[in-house]
Amino acid sequence: MFIRDEWIKRTEFQDMKDAAVLSEVLRRVDLVKKEGKLPVVVFDLDSTLFDVSRRSYEILQEWITHPSTQQYSDTVKALKTLKPDDMKYSLQDVWDAKKIDPETAPHSESFKDAKKFWRDRFFSNDYMVHDEPTDGAVKFVQELYERGAKIVYLTGRDVPLMSFGTFDQLKQHEFPIEQERSRLILKPKRHIDDLEFKSKAAATIMGFGEVVASFENEPKNLVAMASVFSPKTMNVFIHTVSSDHPAPKGQGIYRISHFVMERK
Repeated sequence: MFIRDEWIKRTEFQDMKDAAVLSEVLRRVDLVKKEGKLPVVVFDLDSTLFDVSRRSYEILQEWITHPSTQQYSDTVKALKTLKPDDMKYSLQDVWDAKKIDPETAPHSESFKDAKKFWRDRFFSNDYMVHDEPTDGAVKFVQELYERGAKIVYLTGRDVPLMSFGTFDQLKQHEFPIEQERSRLILKPKRHIDDLEFKSKAAATIMGFGEVVASFENEPKNLVAMASVFSPKTMNVFIHTVSSDHPAPKGQGIYRISHFVMERK
């Protein structure tokens, strides 16, 4: 089992550039369609189709300026220069980047407070307005849909707290949604384990048609779903940010960092 950079180092990736991977997905969608079958393409949302760093940034800015944080002046001072680009996967990553030790005084209590403040807001409908599509994502997904693919959004977001915001953001940014060949799958409850949820959902998705490709930024989820999908499925790792949850090394995995077909 390997974590983040070590997983990337150990995983066997296909030797293809981003545009070549995306072109291959389109080619296979066309081929499956010509065979009279329904091509299916699966997408995660956070840090895959959407860049959520601004969401975390705005929440932290709100925490920094909140009256209750005046008692955490040392931590607030260290975060004053925070920029959206500084946001990583978790607050722990941000604290590490700013060289703030959350285990020692005076930062230990402030970290706990900031984490609760962030968690209560990040996993909600209200702050998703700050999310922006990953570069090229909207155009690529639209192209897949126009070619006849069924688009499945498979996310660890949950129905009670995040369904309305998720639907609104997909619709606002013109991703195919509320259409015949689109499906949004969220966790029915917040505290269901993502790995268990996505593995079971992958088995269900296999019944929708022929799964051409699956896009995911979390190594543990990607590898688990790859074991469920057909050997012909392109399992694509989105090299953005991911958690520190360990995962077995992958084999035959594709890798991209954006969805842009051609750079001008």
